[in-house]
Amino acid sequence: MRSFAVARIVLVLKEPVFARGGLPARLARRGDPTAGRLRGAHAEHGRTVAAVRRALRARSLRWTEVAGHPLTGHAGRPIAAGDLVISIGGDGTLLAASHHLGAGALLGVNSAPGDSVGHFCACRRADFPATLAAILDGRLRPRLLARLALRLDGRLLPEPALNDVLVAHPSPAATTRYRLEVGGRVEEHRSSGLWISTAAGSTAGIRSAGGRVMPRGSRRLQFRVRELLREPGRRYRLNRGFVPPRAALTVASKMPEGRLWIDGSRTAYPFPFGSRLVVSTDAPALRIFASRP
Repeated sequence: MRSFAVARIVLVLKEPVFARGGLPARLARRGDPTAGRLRGAHAEHGRTVAAVRRALRARSLRWTEVAGHPLTGHAGRPIAAGDLVISIGGDGTLLAASHHLGAGALLGVNSAPGDSVGHFCACRRADFPATLAAILDGRLRPRLLARLALRLDGRLLPEPALNDVLVAHPSPAATTRYRLEVGGRVEEHRSSGLWISTAAGSTAGIRSAGGRVMPRGSRRLQFRVRELLREPGRRYRLNRGFVPPRAALTVASKMPEGRLWIDGSRTAYPFPFGSRLVVSTDAPALRIFASRP
């Protein structure tokens, strides 16, 4: 069994809300119920970071640390060069790290399970040493997950989406207007937004909007319109569906102001009137250590 090469290890560390200070931290110190979980999650995260460092030292491994919030292009350079990138936090930290990953593999450690879903995380603090041993020994191999390639007005965006992209107006009270083209069919929609998802992201926002959960290994993309305004007498065929591998979906904005949100709220691009977004699963697949099929 071939061992896993880890010449360059990078830790991507979440910055808990409590550590950022400001009003949430002040409310937590006062015991306000709206911030009641912040101090506990902060302490739990710190214990997990310490445990990961101890496990790496026990194997005489060296590593580089990168702050996961905010994760700018400059901070992402060590991640792009890493052989093993270990995200310590929740799914938000892991998704941000995945945008910068090159040929290396990603391992997610859920640092505060009581406060984080950690859908993509393969382990927690208690089982990190065993997971690390399995990776180094070659018993645990990375899986490949499809990612979305996003071309905005002809330019390939640097962030391949692991979960999804949301097309919407920046105001949740405003109408999202766009022209959607899939498989030679074209429709114009007014809705509250359009989800476009990978198979891995099909359990997230698109599922809440009525989408279907897909096998993780699928390379199809899924789309789902949120709260479509149906005009009388019109038949809508593109309110939901799937796009096969090597095919694409095109969205043209009909909004003076529009936004594209990639894998959550941290990464966004303007999407004004006339802009065009082409989405496919042509992005390089992500290599990730996962605990579930």
